[in-house]
Amino acid sequence: MKAIFRFSIVFILFTTYSCSELIDCIASTKPELKSKSLSLGFTGQPYSNFIEASVKNDSNDDDYDYHFSISGNFPPGMTYFEQNRRLYFSGAANQGGTYTFKVTVTIDYPEYYDTDQGFWEDDNRICFGDDTVSKNYTITIQ
Repeated sequence: MKAIFRFSIVFILFTTYSCSELIDCIASTKPELKSKSLSLGFTGQPYSNFIEASVKNDSNDDDYDYHFSISGNFPPGMTYFEQNRRLYFSGAANQGGTYTFKVTVTIDYPEYYDTDQGFWEDDNRICFGDDTVSKNYTITIQ
């Protein structure tokens, strides 16, 4: 009886949604922030570095929109900006110390034009995962 029930559920999901959406339930796509040791910086000296995000289980990382934010203790005098999958750090810190901050990235799924329906659709899934991930990073300024 359980086998018939499971088969019925899988059959309904398979016939209602496309196969790629069903696979997404099994191997979900979600954002990842790569681990990275950020280089040492010096007070009053130009600093430049970046971290990169990706999407797990999808080779088309560049098709997603990435939105970054920073919270915590970021070096005063430095700034950051996002460009595609990367978050860049630049500027000249005006105070030495060890600065630990949290980077959060959220992804938006790609949109495509549905020629049969005649409008744009986003690539939302039936199995919604967490589209946001955070990781702590540290910059030391001497």
